[in-house]
Amino acid sequence: MTDTPKPAEPERQLDVRWLTRMSLIVILLGAFATFVLQNTESVDVEFLWWDFEASLIILLVGSAFVGMLLWGLGGVISRRRRRQN
Repeated sequence: MTDTPKPAEPERQLDVRWLTRMSLIVILLGAFATFVLQNTESVDVEFLWWDFEASLIILLVGSAFVGMLLWGLGGVISRRRRRQN
């Protein structure tokens, strides 16, 4: 009689994947927070016809937020296209 190893339970696999993703997110957010807090000076911004001075923290966080919105929008568009085909 041979004992064959049982495949991992789906719930356990899901828990490991979830924990890995959350750990990566926490590490990346920590690195981003460290980067932002080390860059606190004011900078001059010139974009098209706008010319203003802003805190680098606001620009970094704002840029990251816009990037996340665009990333999410790209995912939504991609899923809709796959569902239609």
